[in-house]
Amino acid sequence: MPSTAGTGVFGDESVPPVGVAYFAGTFVRHPLALAAARAVLLHLKEHGPALQRELGARTTAFVEGMNASFREVGVPLELRHFSSFWRTFATADLAHQDLLFYMLRDRGVHIFEGFPCFFTTAHTEADFAHVARAYRESVLELVEGGFFPGREPDPRPQVLDASAPPVTGARLGRDPAGQPAWYVPHPTDAGRYVKYDPS
Repeated sequence: MPSTAGTGVFGDESVPPVGVAYFAGTFVRHPLALAAARAVLLHLKEHGPALQRELGARTTAFVEGMNASFREVGVPLELRHFSSFWRTFATADLAHQDLLFYMLRDRGVHIFEGFPCFFTTAHTEADFAHVARAYRESVLELVEGGFFPGREPDPRPQVLDASAPPVTGARLGRDPAGQPAWYVPHPTDAGRYVKYDPS
């Protein structure tokens, strides 16, 4: 006589001892999606917390560079972020804010208005620089066209004195927004540098 409770063997009249948990989502049980998820978890385990810390630091440098660029031209825009998650905000009413995202798309950066963005470890320094350049060019074009309030940036490039580093061991470089900046040795990763933050 078949059991009515227990292991829930397929083909007989038994049933599981508890109800089945509903689990759904697009491709979540697809073998390829599961293999990709496993590969990501193994990659995270192999590289440890430094992987996320470094990506967060790169994103911070990008956001700071872009915000400095927005301030320079007096545009009421700001990027805000947490770790590698970032988003564009208007700090005042911008009647034509949606034009920014069309301008970005025209330069190869596809962002839906109001949606968050993420940088990943697959993004190279060239990718960061491309996004920064697209933002700068788009904002300047919108200012020049009278769609955004602001002013023309100072054409004189920022000059940093290479003979007067702010701290011992600092080197000159360019941040992801293309601006000159000081870089210091990474505190835990020998041979790497991070942007100097005086605060």
